[in-house]
Amino acid sequence: MNKKLVYLFALLGAMVAFAPACGDADACEDVDCGVNGTCFEGVCVCNVGYEGADCNTEWSAKFLDDYSGESSCNPGATYQGSITRVSETEIRINEFGGFTGTNHINATVRLASASDVSATELVIDVANDGFDRKFTGTGTISGNVITITVTIDYNDGLPPETCTEVLTLN
Repeated sequence: MNKKLVYLFALLGAMVAFAPACGDADACEDVDCGVNGTCFEGVCVCNVGYEGADCNTEWSAKFLDDYSGESSCNPGATYQGSITRVSETEIRINEFGGFTGTNHINATVRLASASDVSATELVIDVANDGFDRKFTGTGTISGNVITITVTIDYNDGLPPETCTEVLTLN
């Protein structure tokens, strides 16, 4: 084989070896996840407490509103309350369960699974709300409705009470 042909094959081989392959483009090249997330395979993976396609929505912000509540422990009765921010991953539900005065519980965000983009679960754990009651339970979020199953120990020697609270944001 002549030398020119060997060089030609070597040149063609080098071009194929070093040319970018089709489909190897960086999937995150045009994805901006801001300071609250990281791009992985073209999708933003948000830091805890943030969600949305670009990780710029603080989880707690969507709950900062008044709500109407209903409790399975007091069928037919409704109560009003408000939700305030504690941090990006925690909200305070004021007037929870229709208890009046300075009553509140803190609800902490938890992702249903590691692959979730948005937080859909709450964890309730209040050792003492100022009235010697202990609240524990979990809840789910669907649109503007928060449903919480909570056990309330009144610390009065009687068995704890388990209630389902449905809070609808106004």
